[in-house]
Amino acid sequence: MPAPHQPPPARRDDAARKIKGRLMAQSLGLLLDRVRGAREVLPHLGALERGLLEHGIDAVARIPAHWLPKICSQLSSLPIPDQDPPLHDLLDRLLHELRGEQGPRFVVGEFDPERTVVIREISHSDFMAATNEQATK
Repeated sequence: MPAPHQPPPARRDDAARKIKGRLMAQSLGLLLDRVRGAREVLPHLGALERGLLEHGIDAVARIPAHWLPKICSQLSSLPIPDQDPPLHDLLDRLLHELRGEQGPRFVVGEFDPERTVVIREISHSDFMAATNEQATK
């Protein structure tokens, strides 16, 4: 029995990027529908939703730099459910793009020292020394 025809890797990657963008658009659309008045008050997110449907995840890279802070701020202001990986991925990609970073991005569920607060107990004298050090800077 002959093996089914497989599309070239570039075309498969393109299709995967489109599908991922549609999942993000779907999650974003549901979030905008859930928050009353969000579409009217946050029009940039509606435009992002349409861009994701049309261009897949490549829509994030196509956002003009001067709109990125507004879009990140608007999306961050909404109650993103913890159990919505496409929305968390979208927000992470937007923030990544905003910072102009290249290379690997943070993936939800992984340890990221920049997003993790470490709390430990210290003595009163250590606290006072740290406070005095901060005051002299």
